[in-house]
Amino acid sequence: MIELSADLGEAASDEDRAVERAIWSMIDAANVACGGHAGDEASMREGVRNASRLGVILGAHPSYPDRENFGRASMAIDPGALRTSLVSQIGRFREIASGEGLRLQRVKAHGALYNDAHRDRALAGILVEAVRAVDPAVAIVASGKSKTADAAREAGLPVIREAFADRRYRPDGSLVPRNEPDALLSVAEAAAQADMLVRERIVDARGHRITIDFDTICIHADMQGAVARLKAIRQRLAPFVRMTSE
Repeated sequence: MIELSADLGEAASDEDRAVERAIWSMIDAANVACGGHAGDEASMREGVRNASRLGVILGAHPSYPDRENFGRASMAIDPGALRTSLVSQIGRFREIASGEGLRLQRVKAHGALYNDAHRDRALAGILVEAVRAVDPAVAIVASGKSKTADAAREAGLPVIREAFADRRYRPDGSLVPRNEPDALLSVAEAAAQADMLVRERIVDARGHRITIDFDTICIHADMQGAVARLKAIRQRLAPFVRMTSE
C-alpha cells in the first residue's frame, strides 16, 4: 500500500479550511503547521484531533519564523536563533499532541527551509538538532537524496523519504520553485506523476528521468484544485491506496 500525505493546518479562510477538511479524510499522514509560517494553538489542536479521529499519522511542519512570506522566502538568520525557533515550534506542537493523547511521529520542514536544507548541510544539521532536542525518536521527512536526510541518518534519526505528486522536479531531485513557470502540476499531470512514481520510482524532471525512492507521496493542500488533484491521484492509484468514504 502507498502512503499519501499532505501539509495541513495552513488555512487562513473558510474556503481554505473546507479544502483542508476534505483532504484530511483522504490521506494517511499529515504535516501540521506549528506557528512559524502559519498556524496557531487552535489550528494545531484541531489538526491533532483530526489525526486522532481519522487514524492519520501525525507530523509537525515547522519553518523559518516568517509568517509575512508564509515561510517561502529564504532567510539570513542566526543559526542559534533558527534552532531556538524550530525547537519552540516543534516542542509546542508535541505538547499539544501529548495533551490530546497522541504521539508526534514526524517532522517535515516547510517551504524555503525544506528547499534550502535540501542542499545546505549546515542548515540541515540545525533542523536535525532541533528535532533531536525535542524528541530523538521522531522521524524526519525529507527527500531521500537531500542533505536533510543525510544529516538525520548521521544523527541516528529515522528518515521518511518523500516524493511529490503535484510539483515539478529539477534534475538534482529538488523541487522547481513555485515562482517559476510550470512548477505546479495540473490535475492530470499530478495523477500521471503519481502513477509513474508508484510503478517505476521515477519522474520526468524537465526532460531528465530521475529516480525517486520514497516512503510517502505528498500533495499540497494550499494549491488551487488540491481536492480534485488528490481525488484524481487516488483514482489513478486505486489498487495501491486505502479505501475511504469519499
